[in-house]
Amino acid sequence: MTKRRTKEPPPLPPPPAGTVGDTRPPSDVRVGDFVYLDGEYQRVQDMRSAGTAAHRVLIFAGREPWVMREARTTYRPIDFR
Repeated sequence: MTKRRTKEPPPLPPPPAGTVGDTRPPSDVRVGDFVYLDGEYQRVQDMRSAGTAAHRVLIFAGREPWVMREARTTYRPIDFR
């Protein structure tokens, strides 16, 4: 039996200019951060608690809300305080 060649996933596009990436838990994500979803970087416009501190509902412009349940790489503007 021959092995099928698996296709390499496409490389991620460069992060938004002027941002720094870090793996953050849902409780550390802030409005203004960028999250990579469905092939694009989405900017967090607003957020809601999803019942526990371990979950956040992130709200984006032009996209339906997304529940963040685990740590993920997010990108924060360098000048964010």
